[in-house]
Amino acid sequence: MMMTAVPDFLQFWGKARRKTLAPGDEPGAEQGEDEIGWHPLAYHSLDVAAVAQGLLPLFPNLVRRLAGAGDSQAAGRFIVALALLHDIGKFARGFQFKVPALFPATLRRPGQDAPPGDHTFTGLWMLNKGPLAPLLKALAPGIDEHAMPVILHAVGGHHGRPVDVGGLEFVHADHIGRAALTAAEAFAREALPLAGAFMLEGELDDVEASALSWQLAGFINLADWIGSDQHHFTFIPPIHSLAAYWQDFAVPRARQALAAAGLGRKRLNEATGFHALTGLDFPPAAMQALMETIELPERGEACFTMIEDITGGGKTESALILAHRLMLAGAADGIYVALPTMATANAMYQRLGAVYRRLFHRLEQPSLALSHGAAHLHEGFGGSVLPMEAAAPAYEDDDAAEAVCAQWIASDRRRAFFADAGAGTVDQAFLAVLPAKFAALRQLGLSRKMLIIDEVHSYDAYEGVELARLVEFQAANGGSVIALSATLPEVIRTRLVTAWRLGCGMRGKLAPSPASPLPHYPLCSMVTASGAARTSDVAARADLCRSVAVRRLEDPAAAYAAIAKAAEQGAAVAWVRNTVDDALEACRSLQAMGLAAEVFHARFAMADRQAREARAMALFGRGSTPEQRRGRVLVAMQVIEQSLDLDFDLLVSDIAPIDMLIQRAGRLWRHARPTRPLQQRQMLVVSPLPVEEAGPQWLSGSLPGTSYVYANHALIWKSARVLFKTGEIRSPEGVRHLVEQVYSEGALDDSPKGLEGRRRVAEGESQADTSLGRFNVLDRKKGYGASSSLWHAEVRIPTRLGPERTIFRLARWTGETLEPWAGNLAPDQTRQDVERLWALSEVSLASGRANARGAYPPEIEQAALHMESTWADWERAVLLPVLPAKDQPEARLLLKTPKGQEIEARYDCETGLTFPQTGLPATP
Repeated sequence: MMMTAVPDFLQFWGKARRKTLAPGDEPGAEQGEDEIGWHPLAYHSLDVAAVAQGLLPLFPNLVRRLAGAGDSQAAGRFIVALALLHDIGKFARGFQFKVPALFPATLRRPGQDAPPGDHTFTGLWMLNKGPLAPLLKALAPGIDEHAMPVILHAVGGHHGRPVDVGGLEFVHADHIGRAALTAAEAFAREALPLAGAFMLEGELDDVEASALSWQLAGFINLADWIGSDQHHFTFIPPIHSLAAYWQDFAVPRARQALAAAGLGRKRLNEATGFHALTGLDFPPAAMQALMETIELPERGEACFTMIEDITGGGKTESALILAHRLMLAGAADGIYVALPTMATANAMYQRLGAVYRRLFHRLEQPSLALSHGAAHLHEGFGGSVLPMEAAAPAYEDDDAAEAVCAQWIASDRRRAFFADAGAGTVDQAFLAVLPAKFAALRQLGLSRKMLIIDEVHSYDAYEGVELARLVEFQAANGGSVIALSATLPEVIRTRLVTAWRLGCGMRGKLAPSPASPLPHYPLCSMVTASGAARTSDVAARADLCRSVAVRRLEDPAAAYAAIAKAAEQGAAVAWVRNTVDDALEACRSLQAMGLAAEVFHARFAMADRQAREARAMALFGRGSTPEQRRGRVLVAMQVIEQSLDLDFDLLVSDIAPIDMLIQRAGRLWRHARPTRPLQQRQMLVVSPLPVEEAGPQWLSGSLPGTSYVYANHALIWKSARVLFKTGEIRSPEGVRHLVEQVYSEGALDDSPKGLEGRRRVAEGESQADTSLGRFNVLDRKKGYGASSSLWHAEVRIPTRLGPERTIFRLARWTGETLEPWAGNLAPDQTRQDVERLWALSEVSLASGRANARGAYPPEIEQAALHMESTWADWERAVLLPVLPAKDQPEARLLLKTPKGQEIEARYDCETGLTFPQTGLPATP
């Protein structure tokens, strides 16, 4: 239905293109859909409200919490009403004047008294104190005077962070414009009935509102994102009544946009269990079998589950079996697996790609997303992205099933939390509990997921605070958590269970007294949202029970001899070193001895690192043959202890904390093979003897790199003492005892006095990191809006602490221009192709070692400066051209240290970035 007269409120623009109407053009002039340069604010508001209406079924916890004991239908409609009013501040004169050509004729031109055009700021005033405040109060009389501002802050902060309300009390009607306020009120009164808004009778106080505000902010943010997508919500001239636009445009377009975004709830596969999810024909491990039958909470009730099982025991499959059953019970719609590193996330993405569809009905097309800083570089993920226009065909059999992801979800790390299944670094989840932009959006996505957190033992003091707060928020938002570990200290289990209980509104800890015997291992512990708790122990599968003999090696020289002997016998050997420099030195020495040694570390360009990872999987993975493995040696960093499914005949390791050593031992005889070239399953550990009179140089004297990486030498001494005294890692029965001997309260009190100084410094730093973590993480109880002071646009809160790092982009000099190390540029390449090549050419380096480009010839320096000027802020990096090296296969790189010292480095695809001996400390 077209109108004969345009109401005043339809003169106000809400969206405009960069090249919009020229001065003098009439905003209300009829134009074709393709030519219209602006979209009325009233129409955009209806678009977002229609999207919100379509999203409501996906977030029942949000509706239920707002309704309390009242009417859920009314609560849902009130949320839609809030979405309708999210941009009400755009009626203000200050905002409308941002595009002078579209300035409504009904308003007088703004003068000096007009506030800035921040519509979220003025919108809060209009909803809190302006003419719309009585209207909202009439809609929700049960929301008290302290709770309503909290709710409205969540609505106003729909651009990813809370509104800075400083000076809000000084705003008055003349600033915004009397005519603007009249138009806004007229719009609201006509539009609210279309959204079905009617009285919300439930009561809500400020405490409940604060808890609700996080999810609500994320919900409005999500609705606004989708409702602003011009692909689906093309600009329409103001020629339709609100009722006609709502029925003919907003609602059907919202339905299309949600379908294209891949946000609909998917039907689930009713068949559950190990065989249904994996398709494998051998029996499940004991923990996996337990997950098939373990008693679940009441239908729809969230829970926290801790699965502790041996390395190689199939914890991921156990988690998926349980997650699937909980999804069928209404506790979640999908899964997100959070992992410690990009490498572990990539490996998990590959594993999920083979099984995630089995969680869902065979005729559904669920999405699988990868979420970390370099997800766009993963070829498998990039190839799975469906174009926005593509219809997602249902799959008929497993052979035809490939990983797919909706383009809308795949385009943004924050949106990946809305995929039906996802894998990513835990850092992306940590950003949900830090004052980072779109934190509430991440929380919202996680709230409808089974959040599976792997390797929960592996986080330091700062990350441990983030992890506990993440569990607390997930519990408060009605989501569930499954935590996985093979080497979990009791103190971490207690911390996470306590965080869960806090999020659920409970008090007190569920932990045994210090005198209690150690819990069984393997173990499953579950705590429901209502507080019910139970534990279930299992017996590990017989073929997974094993003993790894441990023998100490005095120094690296002894390791060289042992590795050479094993390689001569045809063994596949790994040596896990604690620093890149130590790994490079070991690889060079082994190669000089005539051994087939390769190195895998973090100081490769991304393209070469991916190639090294693929080669390691080919040579030492499950499908490797005896011929491929025979006599080969991989010298690697800690990355192989968690991320890659590798199998070695002999494992050598530098001394490390006991839990890491147990993880590394899990790569020994990992896969079933008909024969082994060695007769004994053995791990050799390079370590000084843990004597009672160990002095300050006990560790640094023989392993200076390790002493730099692990600052608490008392912890390393205790790990060595316990491990060598025991002489083996017996799994499963001996694992918990080993861990608790090192990590239980007071475990380090018997460490040598000579290491006491190092211990005190390390523990002091750990306490400082914990304090910083507590300062940085969001306070759930304060609510979304009350945290606005923490959101500083110029400050980036880190997800992890550690030395600052500099990103270098390697480039080849052609004689005329600079090309990415990862490949040549071509005229027909898209911008995305070019960005990807440069990103694949990146290598990260501790800034303390080098943070700038050295002195290159003028023509190369000029080309580098020009190239850097074309990169966006988020691509910020230092271009590092490679130069031929005389009589050397490597390329030369010229760098500068923070003190301005010129240094030369070398790079090649086999060893990565290497340095001459500079006397600088070793870097991990």
